[in-house]
Amino acid sequence: MPKSQALAPHLLSIIDSLEKNREDIGSEWIEIPTVKNVFKDYKIGAVKFRDGYGIPIIEYFIAVVREEKEAGNCPIMSKLVNFLLEKNITPKDVFDICMGLRRTLVAYLFREKLIEDNASEVMDEIAVLFDANLSGVLAIFTTYYEKKQQAEQRAKVQQKKFSQILKIINFINTKIIIVQSGHIILANQPFLEAIGASDIKEFNKNFSSTFSFMKNVQSSSSVEFDLENADEWLKSVYESGKPFTAEIFNNKMADVITYSGQVTTLPDSEPAKYIVSFNSISSYVADEASLRDKLEHDSLTGLYNYVKFVHLLGEAQRKALVDKTKLALVMVDIPYLKEINHKRGIKAGDKTIVDVANDIQLKADNNMIIARLEGSRFGIIMPYESEQESYNWCSALHIELSKKPDRKTIAITAFDLGETLSSVQLRASNLIDELNSTQNGTVGTDFEDIKLYEALPDQERFSDRLKNLKKIKTTIYYKGLAITAENKIIFLNKDSVTIQLSNKEFCATGQNKTVYLTFPLFGIVKTSVYSVNNKNNTVTLHRFRMNKHTPLKREMFRVDAEEDVNIRVITDQYEEEGTVIDINEQYIAFSLKRKKSFDEGNFVSIEVMLPVNEITTTFATEATIKKIEKIKNGFKVVVLCHLDAINKGILKQYIAKRQMEIIHELKRDS
Repeated sequence: MPKSQALAPHLLSIIDSLEKNREDIGSEWIEIPTVKNVFKDYKIGAVKFRDGYGIPIIEYFIAVVREEKEAGNCPIMSKLVNFLLEKNITPKDVFDICMGLRRTLVAYLFREKLIEDNASEVMDEIAVLFDANLSGVLAIFTTYYEKKQQAEQRAKVQQKKFSQILKIINFINTKIIIVQSGHIILANQPFLEAIGASDIKEFNKNFSSTFSFMKNVQSSSSVEFDLENADEWLKSVYESGKPFTAEIFNNKMADVITYSGQVTTLPDSEPAKYIVSFNSISSYVADEASLRDKLEHDSLTGLYNYVKFVHLLGEAQRKALVDKTKLALVMVDIPYLKEINHKRGIKAGDKTIVDVANDIQLKADNNMIIARLEGSRFGIIMPYESEQESYNWCSALHIELSKKPDRKTIAITAFDLGETLSSVQLRASNLIDELNSTQNGTVGTDFEDIKLYEALPDQERFSDRLKNLKKIKTTIYYKGLAITAENKIIFLNKDSVTIQLSNKEFCATGQNKTVYLTFPLFGIVKTSVYSVNNKNNTVTLHRFRMNKHTPLKREMFRVDAEEDVNIRVITDQYEEEGTVIDINEQYIAFSLKRKKSFDEGNFVSIEVMLPVNEITTTFATEATIKKIEKIKNGFKVVVLCHLDAINKGILKQYIAKRQMEIIHELKRDS
């Protein structure tokens, strides 16, 4: 471009010298007395200012002269304005800083004799490119400064008003907060004391969101209470004109207090400031709760009564329909309660009832609903995944009930979720009556395909037989491998027996582990380890019960798989990965996180990478799903494999290898 057509031709001819000495120019700028005094008054680091703003502004000026940047559009200037605003600097001081740079540039040009007979032209170009830009910056700053001053003045007026409001509400014992845009901006001392905070700052530190101090909020508002949408909820409660209730943990009293809350607004506030007042109604709630408790609970056992049981059942049925879960009714009866009352007195009968109630509650989990239906009968609503698991729970409860005198019977029957309680209760009552008419009935059910086991029919006779034995044959399963031995009986009482194990057996057992006893006349008795004594390799066994489907009668060996043996299950529509649990020569059990649409009877393909003979072999076959049951963190699936000769060989080799590994592991640990 010809020199005469340049934006600032005279400056362009000397711009290289300016660029070369830009850092020196910046250093001179910050040493000008007027600029230096501004930095001192506002605690601005001079060197940091020079490097962060001064030199970049000079560099932008140089680029504009060369027409590499657009005049009047310096981004560094915008940053400078924001920086100076944060320092609360005055427009006059900004002017001194800006004019200081101009003076430095002009002084440098004359000192270095870069201006000769063209001084007027150079000064005009500086005015056009630099002074005009700085004047614009100063104008912007002045506008921002005035707005900031006005905002600060409004804030002072607002703060004064808030202080007056705070003085007023602190005289009121009612807990009061003022909320704007979803945040508490004022709170009186009674409120802060109630939640255990000294001021709003501490409140914000202790509570993750504005209304997280409130629990179990109930209101007639059309908007549901939501921590993320507090302003909308407050507006809705205010417009409804009706109070709400909420529970607040009172830090001072270390108790949960129930409050009635009312929402109003401060007039002429934009956005709206909501005044929320809280008045304690805990004493009224406690009285109401006490009365309701008496109406809903059995006075002797503390369990729900029949009326409440029917009400809760309706809720459980609706929930089960939505969640697609199953419900069972369990009925527990004390068939000879009338005889107990007649022969031993009402107090003895009441004690029997209370004992049964306590035993049920100890065995039940939080998902079960328990009630005393009438004199001798109890009802339990049980959600369940597997009929077998629910039956096993009833059997375990019966064993617990049998430890105390007086006979008890248990019936369990499934709901069709559309039927009434009376029809299900009739079926359960008929089952109970059948059990009561026999001497050896324990747990009755109308479930199909249940593997039955029951408490020993004559515990005392069993204990007497054990007294005549010095040793007893025991079987313990370790990772699917049966360990059988004759073991010495150390101690015996009515409910338990202590036996001594070999090192290998002791390594395979542990608390709550199942142990099978092979005993003349009784057959195979299933029992559980109650306690373990590491000093002398003894275990104490309890909970003796018959088991008609004992694993001792298995026709094929089963072993637990190694950890992390993965399996792929494939259908025409789905493919899922799981982890193998155990294997025998026909069946494989594995766990899945999701069941998808797999159902019992489905035909699937499976692929497993089995480590055999120090190499990993692909085992792939077709299979039929025989069983699916809910387990922790997913589902257990058992498949029957349709094997050819090669696959049969792979399974046999893996099972044999795994058995040897388990045996070596036991030898090593013992």
